Amino acid sequence: HAMAIQTFQIGGIVLLALSTVAQIMVPNAMVERFDEASKSTIGGQKYAKATANRLMSWGFVLGCALGSLQILLLPAMFKATPLQEVRDAAKLPAVIASVLQIINGLVFIGEGIMIGTGSFLQLSLGTLIATAGCLWALRVFPPKVGLTGVWFGFGVFNVIRLLGVFIHQRINGPLSWRKIEQMEYA
Repeated sequence: HAMAIQTFQIGGIVLLALSTVAQIMVPNAMVERFDEASKSTIGGQKYAKATANRLMSWGFVLGCALGSLQILLLPAMFKATPLQEVRDAAKLPAVIASVLQIINGLVFIGEGIMIGTGSFLQLSLGTLIATAGCLWALRVFPPKVGLTGVWFGFGVFNVIRLLGVFIHQRINGPLSWRKIEQMEYA
């Protein structure tokens, strides 16, 4: 587990830093201001939506890149122990940890956007539901598949968080197209 969590945390630190970037960039993009160079107004909901979409794209690209890099580095990680049993036990959890980086790239940035737009209640409720899902998964999977089941639990936690980000981005968040259109017609 320690070998798998180390590969998971390396990518997680980089992706979590992007969450902070989203927390700063999105609210900054929401503020309308006059740009002297272009002699026009920039900012606002649509500008912030484009910024959020660009950040989400970067999260996906970096999640894929970090996950791929971790998979490529697995042989080096397995040299950390001479015990074949430990290598065998760490293999599938390390692969799952690498694949979860793709989800992390989207979740961390999406949650940063949620913080930047002040959607704290929705973020908290999503995390609460994800925690309940993770606890359920930890009761179900580890007795059946051992350590790999713990990583399935992490996967359930992150997939539910991703669903919360999706709902916020597409359906009810302040930067969803429905909300932007409502603001234009108000």
